Amino acid sequence: INGLIKETFGLIGLIGGLVVASRFSDVAESFISKNIYKFENPSFLQFVAFIGLWLVFWLVCLLVGKFLSKIVSVSGLGFLDRCGGFVMGSGKIFLTFSAVVAVMSGTSLNKMIEPYFTNSKVYPLLLETGRWITNIDVKNIKNELDEMVVRPKDTNKSDAFISMDANASTNTDTNVTKGEEK
Repeated sequence: INGLIKETFGLIGLIGGLVVASRFSDVAESFISKNIYKFENPSFLQFVAFIGLWLVFWLVCLLVGKFLSKIVSVSGLGFLDRCGGFVMGSGKIFLTFSAVVAVMSGTSLNKMIEPYFTNSKVYPLLLETGRWITNIDVKNIKNELDEMVVRPKDTNKSDAFISMDANASTNTDTNVTKGEEK
């Protein structure tokens, strides 16, 4: 059982990673294309950039959670962290099953499994919660995040030693500090 801190940072990593990846995958695309590998298929590049950014954000959150969890366990609050982690982990499992049940209820598989859940007390709650999860307006949330986060417009910034402009000269025979030829 993970503690509350690890579970929370894991959840932040997964959900936040989706938000960060959907927001900044174009920056990751240009970075990958310029510095790592130039893909011929732009759709595959988008996919790799999105998944890569999502995984990096998630792993960073997991590492931060693990570090903070170690600090809490050293302080003697490890028991409370574990109890909170049990509640948080159970909630994540419930939400996952809810989403799966809601998706399955819209398929032909629902007619086959429906007789098994006729007297169930949990199935209606799972179905209602799953329908709520699957009806979340992701585009509205993305638009609200776009309004909160302001991205820089100028991407052609340069430095005396590093040039990010594709049209910049690569002449290294000039002394940058004095402008003299070598």
